[in-house]
Amino acid sequence: MDEIELSSSQRVLVAVMNDRRDFEIARDKGWYRIPLKRAPRRVGADYLAFYQTKAFGNEKWAINYYAPTRRYRLVTRAELLPEEADHPRAAEQYYKIEIGPLQRLPRPIPSKRLRRITFIPTTLERLLQAEEINDLWDRGSREDRLWEALKREGLEAERQYEVGEGTVRRRSSEQVVVDFALFCQEGKVAIICEGEPAGEGLRVIRERRVSDYDLAAQGWTVLRFGQEQLSQNLPGCLAAVREAVSRCGGLEK
Repeated sequence: MDEIELSSSQRVLVAVMNDRRDFEIARDKGWYRIPLKRAPRRVGADYLAFYQTKAFGNEKWAINYYAPTRRYRLVTRAELLPEEADHPRAAEQYYKIEIGPLQRLPRPIPSKRLRRITFIPTTLERLLQAEEINDLWDRGSREDRLWEALKREGLEAERQYEVGEGTVRRRSSEQVVVDFALFCQEGKVAIICEGEPAGEGLRVIRERRVSDYDLAAQGWTVLRFGQEQLSQNLPGCLAAVREAVSRCGGLEK
């Protein structure tokens, strides 16, 4: 791989690649499509990276490739795939993102829990240095400090985790996520960093009375940390996480 100057200003959008035909189009024809109605709020990026799903055998559940973006166009599905002009979504609009050659990452970026991924906005620096999916989120210094501290403590967590099917999800067509999720032998711990920016295109739970009730009904223990706690008492936040994990029987093996 050619030497690349790392920069936090070079933006990357991680998108899902769940079909071998789409991969071949990206590799051989140099473009990728995103339905307009499912696109993140900010589509523009310097690079696209691709999270490959179960269709890709040994490369599944990981990011293996990325490519520079060249041009963005808004077109219909029929214009993208004229051989499927009678498709039910033929008239729907898509972003056609023209890209340069696919480049293989120095090492795959796996998803430890084989989780569903939509879009992750990140930087080229994070992409090239990440060891796993959760290292990619660029969520602000306080939340990032907590993430690094959890890793040092051996407290494995998932970042920007979408709450599963249940009462919270049914109340809104939007996705509902928590900032961190820890999975224990006798329950789940949700961490919400109050005052931090909301996720890209996601409605993060914030209202204590309603959201905590809904989460508790689904087996979650909720911890909320404010900006001052995260900035001035990170050890105290970690102690609260360890205590909650212990009450839930310890982390899953």
